[in-house]
Amino acid sequence: MAGWTGWTALFAVAALLPWPLLLGPDNWWAFVLVSAAIAAVLRLLLGQEWTACAGIKLPPAHILIVVAAFVMVATGSRMLLSVVYEAAGLKAAAPRIAQQSGFLFQAFNEEILWRALLIGLIVQYVRSAHLVSFALAFLFSAAHLLLYRYSNPMHLALSITALATLFMAGVAMNNLYLAFRHIGFSWALHAGWNVMWLPVPIYDAATNERLREPQIFDRVMGSPAIFAIACVTAALSLVLLVRRPRTFAGRDRAPTSGGAR
Repeated sequence: MAGWTGWTALFAVAALLPWPLLLGPDNWWAFVLVSAAIAAVLRLLLGQEWTACAGIKLPPAHILIVVAAFVMVATGSRMLLSVVYEAAGLKAAAPRIAQQSGFLFQAFNEEILWRALLIGLIVQYVRSAHLVSFALAFLFSAAHLLLYRYSNPMHLALSITALATLFMAGVAMNNLYLAFRHIGFSWALHAGWNVMWLPVPIYDAATNERLREPQIFDRVMGSPAIFAIACVTAALSLVLLVRRPRTFAGRDRAPTSGGAR
């Protein structure tokens, strides 16, 4: 994936990604439609190699591991969030399965853009996997800052802790992609977390006011417990990236600094 076709694919997917968010609540089906549209666009632009470029060409042995990882992350997230909600003065209603299903595809769409396409293009110009990981994690957190500060009706600036949590989460997901060169494990981490809190109606326990997404993002992602876990996950992913065998993924692997290539 190089040249104008790669960049065209990147911008086409980036243009498709926001549409479900513009349709308001109860739009789980829109994420599914966008996934189908992304697949069609990438197949048209990139040909038969589109699955590898999109990061969805997994080794068969990894498929069950990815499913197990998703279940583990989702289960752990649910247990952790109940503690975080209480500490942050929040209460949560039960999520609807349809909405949770939509966020499986939302994470899938974002992983194709942020991990497979963007990293796949950048590593052709930047030789250090670690530099790519940290730079794109910064961009990932900055995108959330801009989204909630300028494009959302609430115009809420996320706290430093919330932004730092997003940065560490971005590092973890970037490292997982760079280590395996598919989005399976980064998707499991991303989707396993998102389905447990983004589709859930959350209220302020003191006022019983339903909070909107920017408020929820700030109070949940700004939790010290969530930040600490994001840091640990980022550190573990960095160790994994460094220890991956140099022969993994053959010539498609981008050269990296240190022991990771």
